[in-house]
Amino acid sequence: MAEPQSYAELQSCLLAWLDDSAANINPTECIGLAERRLTRLLNVPEMAVTTTLDASVPMIDLPQDFREARECTIDMSPRIALEPTSLATLRLLYPSSRTGRPQAYAISGSSLLIGPSPDAAYTIRLVYKQAIPPLSDARPTNWLLAKHPDLYMAAALAMAEFRGWNDARLPLLKAWYDELIAEVNDAGYRTRHAGGPIRMRAMVTDGSGLGSGSGGSADGSDLYLVDG
Repeated sequence: MAEPQSYAELQSCLLAWLDDSAANINPTECIGLAERRLTRLLNVPEMAVTTTLDASVPMIDLPQDFREARECTIDMSPRIALEPTSLATLRLLYPSSRTGRPQAYAISGSSLLIGPSPDAAYTIRLVYKQAIPPLSDARPTNWLLAKHPDLYMAAALAMAEFRGWNDARLPLLKAWYDELIAEVNDAGYRTRHAGGPIRMRAMVTDGSGLGSGSGGSADGSDLYLVDG
């Protein structure tokens, strides 16, 4: 059977590989479970998405497909980096009564919290890891199926194990699945750093103090992103 290129073909291919009607396998369930696990394991450029958020309030709703923050900056020229911190630290450094230009952020559930509370309307530029877009009849393909149908198959087959498919091939399947994950992540790393040496991004401070109300890092200085 040729490599699957659509949601329907992936389901048919999965059932053909299993060849076990007694296992009562639900291919859509296996594919959905595979997508959630692949979202956790993969770290490739295709998963990096950039969006802008209205930062006029200290608590901002994150996109539904958000999984990890990669970069969070105030969208101005030059962009000013917000420092990642824990929720407890954010609340300690920036009580609700304090206002100013946002300096730091924390993730809490499905929200992005910033401190201090904005004293004006700001725009945040957020680069984040996006969940793999789930396949469905309405979305018959995505970037992962188009580029790595073998990984999709291996991941879905591995999920079928938990629904009754259990034979001597399982150790081989696990080794194949793990190898494909490593190969795709390695290829993603090479893509991110292709075309020249790794560029260091420096954090340049302006030395201003927290008392000035101008914003900045926790030590009292703004952090600007400068490529070097």
